[in-house]
Amino acid sequence: MADIQSMLGKEVEVIANGMKYAGVLVEVSDVEVHLKCAMQWISLPVSSVSDVRLKGAAADRLKESDFTDPMSFRS
Repeated sequence: MADIQSMLGKEVEVIANGMKYAGVLVEVSDVEVHLKCAMQWISLPVSSVSDVRLKGAAADRLKESDFTDPMSFRS
């Protein structure tokens, strides 16, 4: 996992309170996470953030091998 400081100035996805926010990570403090989005700035309380990752990170991508073929269970 990348260090949060190395993500500053990059496109990220932040999961907070069950919602996904996407934008450029501008600042992280002890209290808030600040994102610059297309139409606005978003400030999220650190206590509500459960994940910060680079946009399009491998953990967010689904591959065909992640799914089970339902036809393979035929008897």
